[in-house]
Amino acid sequence: MPRIENINWFTDKNAAEKNEPGLRHSFTAGLATVLNHIDGQLDPVWLMGGSAFAFRIFVNEIMCPSAMSIFDWTGILPEAVEQMGHDCYYISRLWDETDMEAERRRQAQDLITTGIDSGVPAVVWDIAEAEWGVITGYDDAKQVYDTLTWEGKPSSLPYDKLGRNGIDILSVTIPGGPNGRGREEIIRNALQAAVDHAEQKESIKLPEYHEGLPAFDQWVTIFENWVKLVKAGKDSNIGVDIYNFAAYYASHYYSARCYARDFIETIKGDDENLESALQAYKKVAEFLKPVWEQSPKVNSHGIELLKAHADNIRNAKKAEEEGINHIKKYLGQAGGSPRASISLD
Repeated sequence: MPRIENINWFTDKNAAEKNEPGLRHSFTAGLATVLNHIDGQLDPVWLMGGSAFAFRIFVNEIMCPSAMSIFDWTGILPEAVEQMGHDCYYISRLWDETDMEAERRRQAQDLITTGIDSGVPAVVWDIAEAEWGVITGYDDAKQVYDTLTWEGKPSSLPYDKLGRNGIDILSVTIPGGPNGRGREEIIRNALQAAVDHAEQKESIKLPEYHEGLPAFDQWVTIFENWVKLVKAGKDSNIGVDIYNFAAYYASHYYSARCYARDFIETIKGDDENLESALQAYKKVAEFLKPVWEQSPKVNSHGIELLKAHADNIRNAKKAEEEGINHIKKYLGQAGGSPRASISLD
């Protein structure tokens, strides 16, 4: 019954001290948990910035929380690990690849058990509640994995539920050995990814999902439509879940832009373009802060509060556009180039 002991779900204590949400995206939190265990002293600002998750935003037209997992996993998830200086073992199976289900599960099983035997946990999709979690051990006799859920709770997952625990998609990410990627390369890659995402070059082209700068517009539209429903006395049609969804979105994207701000602060040095980008991302975070702080209160149906959220998100987009433009200038100044494409066979 191989099991990795003394591993805890990673929490960002510095963010908590500043009354900020900390790591909210369950993949990055899971990866932080794994990297903190194998490397020690993980810097969440470097993780969020270097992986470019600090600069990403995905918005569904009805604020469905599925937006947080609707992106190109095979392009983005292994690259997040590579950006942290590790090779990556990655295996996936999407919902339309049913003919590969048994074989991919077997391959994933081999990767997970080999990793556990080497002291390396795996970041795995849908351990609980359609979120990423971490596999920390396995028991061949009982045919179950030991896990940590996205809430940091110890749990278990039957072998045959891997990749079909409710959302029938397989995704297993395991850091490997050092890849030699240096600080400057990581910074250039991360900033280029921020630009690519803002310009929808990471898009998977599903019409009900929006990413990059247009995602802010969709987020604004949601609140504006909400105001119309309240004015028309039809807000009972909204459904109680949207109140939770509003808080879920606000916590993710305020959190991310706090990390974007802090990442640029870390790397800017004396560069004027990055200093300007920092000031822009400070504004993004400032505009999104009240959206996060007050989202639980939107269930009061207060029209002025809903309008304020729309205005703040609209202003956050303007500030983010400023930040991206300064990053683009920096990349041109620094001789930045698009990231090398990733081929996963």
